[in-house]
Amino acid sequence: MFRFDRIQQKLLLVLCIAFFALSGFLICREIGRRSVSPAAEPSGWEETGTDRQEQTVTLEEDEPEESGKAEKPIKVYLTGQVKSPGVLTLSEGARVEDAIELAGGTLPDADLDRINLARKLKDEGMYHVPAVGEEISDNMDPDAASAMGSDAKVNINEADQAQLETLNGIGPSKAQKIIQYREENGDFQSIEELMNVSGIGEKTFEGLREQIDA
Repeated sequence: MFRFDRIQQKLLLVLCIAFFALSGFLICREIGRRSVSPAAEPSGWEETGTDRQEQTVTLEEDEPEESGKAEKPIKVYLTGQVKSPGVLTLSEGARVEDAIELAGGTLPDADLDRINLARKLKDEGMYHVPAVGEEISDNMDPDAASAMGSDAKVNINEADQAQLETLNGIGPSKAQKIIQYREENGDFQSIEELMNVSGIGEKTFEGLREQIDA
């Protein structure tokens, strides 16, 4: 067996103490790390998320509300039996009825039964309010004539199902095809384009040519 003198014994004892002290320190440090609450770190993230949410809400509250889309002004020329005929400025989407009201209303001789008061106005359009018994001139602006009653032309870009069915050779089926074509391709650029609609050939078109405009 090995024999240690006093110096060796003391040195061995010091080494053992140092080893156990170091081991104890490392063990205590590891225990201290594990003893930290696991909710501490996520709590910090939750607060950060809340801060971000509060910041987002603040930004949203500070944003000004979008104002409604501004209506585009249009100008039309109103003639005939109204108190103040002339060029009128209205909002896009206005009707013949709105133009007459803006012109001060109609005169006593106005024949309102021959006017389509619900017709939408077009920018730069001319619209005429006829007198009782007044005949429509062949030279009258198409917009002016189309604001009137049964003798007026049907605008194939604005006519509904019932109006289209008043045309020669156009029944419910063809009227629906015209509307469908208009929805898929946009407004007709000319009345001749109507022949691109399925079921409307040259013969049908010639029979209604004088009844329509675009």
